Amino acid sequence: MQSNVFNENVDYLYQVQTDLEAVEQLKQELAEYKNQEKNLKKAITVEDKSIKDEIAQTIRRRKGEIEKVYDDQIDANKGRSRKVRTKRDKAKSKRVDERVSEETADLAEENRQLQVEMRTLFKAQHVPSFCRSRLYYAMFMTKRFYEFLILLAGMLIVYLGIPTIMYLLSVNVFFKGSKQLTVMCTLTVSLTLFLLGLIYILILNKTKLKHYDTLLDGRSIMDRIAANKRQIKAIRNKINRDRDDSQYGLDKYDDKLAELDEELNQISRDKQEAMTIFENETKQVLTNEVNDRRLGRLEEMKTNLEALEEQMASLNEDIQNSSLAIANNYGAILGKEFCTPVRVADLISLMEDGTADTVSEAIAAYKGAH
Repeated sequence: MQSNVFNENVDYLYQVQTDLEAVEQLKQELAEYKNQEKNLKKAITVEDKSIKDEIAQTIRRRKGEIEKVYDDQIDANKGRSRKVRTKRDKAKSKRVDERVSEETADLAEENRQLQVEMRTLFKAQHVPSFCRSRLYYAMFMTKRFYEFLILLAGMLIVYLGIPTIMYLLSVNVFFKGSKQLTVMCTLTVSLTLFLLGLIYILILNKTKLKHYDTLLDGRSIMDRIAANKRQIKAIRNKINRDRDDSQYGLDKYDDKLAELDEELNQISRDKQEAMTIFENETKQVLTNEVNDRRLGRLEEMKTNLEALEEQMASLNEDIQNSSLAIANNYGAILGKEFCTPVRVADLISLMEDGTADTVSEAIAAYKGAH
């Protein structure tokens, strides 16, 4: 039979060519199906992700809307509580001040009388009114710690601050460009220090040395005033530390705050209940709503994919069967080398142009040419 085939004319090769082209056509169809499969799988992935994203966004948006309703109520409640608490604090502060005034009335009155006594004493002895100030006693009759601090600050201002200012003014304003700048600056600073010292000595001579006994009496009065002020401060601190507010008549504010606190607790419970219902029920309802609207198209795409895969499987089986038939019918005779569309076309060309009359001659001619 092999010899008969080799003696066949070009019609035999036409048949081989037709069968090979049929297999190639099937392979092209399979390649197109694979491309369709790839695109369809990608579209399914995109659609599936889109559905999941819409579900997540819908759930997040709806949950946020529910939370906002309750959060707005909570914020409004807290705002009212702050206003009530502010009014309560103002009322308490006012009544604390009234209590402090009441409990320190005797000390305040004593201080007022002591100040009157001091003014009267200084006026009777013709002592200048500025001598009653804390600054004067700090600068000329220093005794207490805070007075030493005032004295130190005053010395820094007098012996450092003011001379520095005068020096800068001399350099940049008074004697700017002068050939005797250093000398003039030195004189200006020295004169300033001299004048400040002179003023201090004059005040000392006119007041402390002249009215020393009166100033000592004034010191005694100031000490008593300071002692009373410390006692007033201690009473105020004691009252401020008192946590018992029942004596201030703040019941209406406390009742309102308790009412608002209970309202806040109820809103919080309602919010928690709403969130539980949302998680257990509403979330699934929203999911079903999106799925009912969009899953149909996704399922249709998956069905199309399954049908396409079945077609591909059937086509692949046809290709395998056809390839096997070609291998059995032609490959064993022509050989794998000539069992391709290109080689068969070359053999046909050799027979059509008269180079060969039989298949065997065409094969021999092809091999001779190559």
